[in-house]
Amino acid sequence: MRISQRLAAAVLSCSATLLAQTTPANTANFGIRVTLPDSSNDVVSGATVNMPVAGIGQGLSASISITNRGTTLPQVNFVQINGSTDFTLVGAPEGVFQVNTSGVFGFQVGYKASTSLRTNATVTVNYTVGTANANVTLAFVGTAPEFTYSFIPQGGNATPIVDGGTIAFPSTAVDASAAAVIVLSNRGTNQGVFNSALVSGDSFASAGVPLPGTTVDPGRDVRFTVQYNPKTLDSARGAVAVETGDRKVSFNLTGSSTGAAFSYELVTSSGAAPLRPNAIIALPDAVVGGDKTSVVVRFSNTGNAEGRVAVINAAGASFSLSEVPLLPLVVPAGQGGTFAVNFGPTAPGRQLGRLRIGTDDFELSGNGLGSVLTYTYVANNVTTTVASGGSLIFTPASVGATSSLRFVVTNTGTAPTTVSSIGLAAATTIFTLGALPALPATLNANQSVGVDIAFAPNVAGTSTATLRVDNATFTLSGAGNAPPPLPPLRFDGATGAQDALQQPAVGLLLDRAYPLALTGVVTLAFNSDVFANDPAVQFSTGGRTVNFTIPANATRAIFANNANQMRVQTGSVAGTITLTPTIQTQDGAIVLTPTTPPQAVLTVAAGAPRILSVALSAKTANTITLLISGYATSRQLTSLGLTFTPTSGENVGTTQVTIPVESAFLGWFNGAQAAQFGTLFTVTVPMTLAGDLKNVTQVSDTIQSVSVTATNRVGASNAVSLTLR
Repeated sequence: MRISQRLAAAVLSCSATLLAQTTPANTANFGIRVTLPDSSNDVVSGATVNMPVAGIGQGLSASISITNRGTTLPQVNFVQINGSTDFTLVGAPEGVFQVNTSGVFGFQVGYKASTSLRTNATVTVNYTVGTANANVTLAFVGTAPEFTYSFIPQGGNATPIVDGGTIAFPSTAVDASAAAVIVLSNRGTNQGVFNSALVSGDSFASAGVPLPGTTVDPGRDVRFTVQYNPKTLDSARGAVAVETGDRKVSFNLTGSSTGAAFSYELVTSSGAAPLRPNAIIALPDAVVGGDKTSVVVRFSNTGNAEGRVAVINAAGASFSLSEVPLLPLVVPAGQGGTFAVNFGPTAPGRQLGRLRIGTDDFELSGNGLGSVLTYTYVANNVTTTVASGGSLIFTPASVGATSSLRFVVTNTGTAPTTVSSIGLAAATTIFTLGALPALPATLNANQSVGVDIAFAPNVAGTSTATLRVDNATFTLSGAGNAPPPLPPLRFDGATGAQDALQQPAVGLLLDRAYPLALTGVVTLAFNSDVFANDPAVQFSTGGRTVNFTIPANATRAIFANNANQMRVQTGSVAGTITLTPTIQTQDGAIVLTPTTPPQAVLTVAAGAPRILSVALSAKTANTITLLISGYATSRQLTSLGLTFTPTSGENVGTTQVTIPVESAFLGWFNGAQAAQFGTLFTVTVPMTLAGDLKNVTQVSDTIQSVSVTATNRVGASNAVSLTLR
């Protein structure tokens, strides 16, 4: 046997050998081409053309083309075919005709197999050249496959079988198997093709089936096995359908079986009822911890052979067996036994178990009388069952928002029970209970009580608490998401250039209300233009930081003493005062300060000196001592100017005095003692007077008043006057 992927097409075999030769003068030089469906070949007179077909009744056609390749002009007298009637000549030229140089004529030879035996025919082309008569001949050989069928039973001999025949398997024990080998033999003269073998019937199966397209050479066979595997005592029927390249056949399959078959009955006080495997055996209700209830199960061997019961047991904590026969038990045909199934529930409600007898299973069911609490919660319209020790998962909520769920306690048992307490194990503001039922509450079967639980996170991340229902505990778990983005934060009030020694007011507010209560700190930074700090630059409440709050759903910051603005002391040193806020949730858990926070900028310019006051420190008959106070934001003072106004009737020769003070003030401002005063100064100016008197008794009384100014490189100060008498 040779296996290939498809049936080989008809092939051409030439018995003549093409050799260089000289054409006799009395013959023509014909070129002969034979074309089959998958080949085309040049042959010589006397060649053999093989025409294999796929089966009896199938056909094949060969096209013959004859060309005059010589210089003579032969005359064709006739074309005829002799031999098996399976061959026919189609389209042959009729009558006598001449073939010119390079002229062509042709015809077809058809073959339709009526047998698988080898058949032969000869085509003769008779022609004349001059006075000589000659023939061109081609031999045609037809072949076809033919399958016969037989089967070999297990341990038996081959038995022929025809289409529609029956293969009867011997009586076989249930769950055992028997086999028969089906043989396809090719008694024809050409390759045959096996395509498929399909077995039907629940108890039958195939094995070792050759691949589709397997070729079978003449005199060879292919085989496969049909197996009979009975599962019940019923008679089995099936079929096997075989398809080859030339036809389809089918054979019937039959089988019988032997073995034990068990039937079951449920025996109660009202009688016996049939019981099928996998059925539910319902036992009478029983009180948890009370007396057991029972039913009796009877089994019988209704088969045609003795059976063996190796197992009788019950699974399920609430079920047990009693009066079970000694195992393993051999049960002759027609006999059986009994045992009891007992139900003693370990918990209220429906209890399930399983009974096995041999290889058959049954469901056990019983209702335990007692109470049982079931806990569920509903979040986002989804109900979830939770056991004691489990978790109640809240829908995530942003800090400042809330999510909630409904927690429900249901008595799914069969007896009343009481719920005495529902509460949180520890106080918390993150989880709160609402709509608490009146407790203690008595719950009959299928009655419920519930409580609403709210989750209001104050920090991002997971928060937990413990819920207690009598002795049962549950973990409350919620995820807090980051709060919504902070609206733009900005300062209002004083801004830009400010005078020294002032207390301008500055406020802080959000562009729109925010749902969370906020706290924060405004920090003051001072950048001196004259390389000296000024400790007086601070908030009016003291220090360079000030706290504030923004209530939930408000916009304006509230400072100390419930003020909605803060006052800033500008000091006396030229420089820039910058206010920068930080902000967070009220508990400080979440920082909300913008990446680039807003700032309020106040500036104190470097300007001319300013005289704040002039006082008389001391006065004698001929001396006057002045105390002059002021500031110079540039930390620079070059001179003091004194202008005297004489007492009426007195003559004062010198009315203006300029005192150079730059070096003295430079030493003061660069000294350590000045650092705490910014640019504030008090200068003592003693003056000694001399001259003539007219209406007064002492020289110092000749001066009615003095006006003081201060000057630096920026400009002159204001003038402040002091009356001396």
